[in-house]
Amino acid sequence: MNSITVMSFPMCKNRVRLLFLLLSLMAVTAVEAQDAAANGRYSKTRSYQIGAGAAHVLDTYLTQEKFKGTGFSLLSIEERQQTGARWSSVVEHQLHFSNTADRAGNDAMIEATYNCLFGRFYAWSLLGGSLSLQAGGMANLGLGAFYNTRNNANNPAQGRLSLNIMPSAIATYHFPFLKRRWAVRYELQLPLVGVMFSPNYGQSYYEMFSRGNYDHNIVPTTFVAAPCMRQQVRLECSVWRSMTLSLGYLGDYQQAKVNNLKQHLFCHNIMVGFVQRFQITRQRP
Repeated sequence: MNSITVMSFPMCKNRVRLLFLLLSLMAVTAVEAQDAAANGRYSKTRSYQIGAGAAHVLDTYLTQEKFKGTGFSLLSIEERQQTGARWSSVVEHQLHFSNTADRAGNDAMIEATYNCLFGRFYAWSLLGGSLSLQAGGMANLGLGAFYNTRNNANNPAQGRLSLNIMPSAIATYHFPFLKRRWAVRYELQLPLVGVMFSPNYGQSYYEMFSRGNYDHNIVPTTFVAAPCMRQQVRLECSVWRSMTLSLGYLGDYQQAKVNNLKQHLFCHNIMVGFVQRFQITRQRP
């Protein structure tokens, strides 16, 4: 068995404990932020984007072939920050769908993935407020599936389920140009620790779910076993007082090597959308 995925029970237990500790800390800070926002003035930013681009897919549980094709993404981002506070909360929902083919064009792989990300960030304001830097972490819950059109009788589909803690950073630079307010924003998330579902090499779904034969199917992961990365850069132009148009690039690189199986999903999408900003005041009861 691959040395990356073979670990003693105490090591697995410690990593799972670390994962849940980080999740608990993020949940506590989120509750504190909600309580503060409920009794004061806070800003809310919502972004909606749609995009398309290249997709690269591999899942050796289904086939050793690599697949390339076109992918489509829907992305929504909501950020909340109390006026005068440095902490903010970010929630992102990302849906991706792709239709890919092998090198010969004889086989196809269909992929659908949903990611829900929740993060907490601490902000610094520089250059007289023109530059904003944010650092923190995000919890990334991923759900999805691969479907191979030629494996009708033998392992036609593979499910995907993972939870990752990802150190994250955001940089935003605001500047005026042509009597408009512009901004360049860059986001980056990198893996730290997590857990994922995976069948073992040669194990069928019938064995797992019908016969209940567990074989290391819930796997603790690190940046070594699952070296993923997610980044986004976008250019924003203000067209109305609270409305901004955006154009950018989303790169989502998800991969893992567990249970002697390899899996990856690389997405390169050009994204267009709009951003809305609100100022909300709530009075104490």
